[in-house]
Amino acid sequence: MVSKQTILEWLQDGVFTIEDGEVYSSLGRKLVQRINNRKRSEHGDPRVDLCYSGKRASINVSHLIWMWHTDSVLPDGFEVHHRDEDPTNNNWDNLIAVHPLDHNKLHANAEEEVPF
Repeated sequence: MVSKQTILEWLQDGVFTIEDGEVYSSLGRKLVQRINNRKRSEHGDPRVDLCYSGKRASINVSHLIWMWHTDSVLPDGFEVHHRDEDPTNNNWDNLIAVHPLDHNKLHANAEEEVPF
């Protein structure tokens, strides 16, 4: 299994790049996104499969974009929330890293205020 730190290093080294919400290899090839159907998501989050030096990883595009813009790994246990609740809208300003408890509150429209 490839760690999030290794994936971040691939991004930092230019093995994979992000442009306009798309993931590209160092050769400029756009990676195919597939839908990750989750129980709580009606539409699913797009994912890509990364392959480099004999290692493979599958990761949500939103996580890659978050890592690309913050130059850090998504903290363990955290999730990426789409502010407009459209999992295909992976524009940087639409993404926020949240703890799962806060993420559930956002989707449940809970009356308890989320601290951000």
